[in-house]
Amino acid sequence: MKEGYKRKQLMKTGLQIVFAIAWFPILWLLLSVTLGKLFAMFIGIAWLEHSLVIGLSLLLIFFAFRYLVLLSERIFGEK
Repeated sequence: MKEGYKRKQLMKTGLQIVFAIAWFPILWLLLSVTLGKLFAMFIGIAWLEHSLVIGLSLLLIFFAFRYLVLLSERIFGEK
């Protein structure tokens, strides 16, 4: 019983890591395209612009994790 529970927890964590690795570049490119010119116009320092885009991408991934956990609790009724 404990082995099955450990395997389930490993899959939950593993799927979250795969989700983050798969979606981070997509969000990064999307934010670069949509906010890149705006940041370039107002900030002007390239490394700071890229740092902001990467930070926003990580923040969006975090919020997506929270949303998926909330959604899975509602669907499956477990934490």
